[in-house]
Amino acid sequence: MMKVISMNIRGVGGPHKRKYLRELNHKEQAGMVCLQEIKCKDLGSHEIFRMWGSNEIEWVVNGNVNNVEGVITMWRKSCFCLRTVFNGSNYSIIEGEWRLEEPIQTVVVNIYNTGSVLEKKAI
Repeated sequence: MMKVISMNIRGVGGPHKRKYLRELNHKEQAGMVCLQEIKCKDLGSHEIFRMWGSNEIEWVVNGNVNNVEGVITMWRKSCFCLRTVFNGSNYSIIEGEWRLEEPIQTVVVNIYNTGSVLEKKAI
């Protein structure tokens, strides 16, 4: 089974949000987590491992999206194998393979947009 968590975290700088994310991921055992509006310019591997709860992960960060410092997509190495990454102005696209009994080719888009409802509909 593939489990993906996606949320607008509105900043990962504080310890409470990192703890919440770690506990949610532990409870749900997600294979992938997509976060928007991370608001953290210097998000290093140590912080990402602590947010996830282990170092058994890989990730892609798209740093500065609409001046709110971006999106991050994280996944368990045992669940997903990355093939390609494309970072646009307000999104990350990752292509890879879910590692199931029968591998499944997958494309995941992690997108963030601060625009109005009309601007969002245009996307």
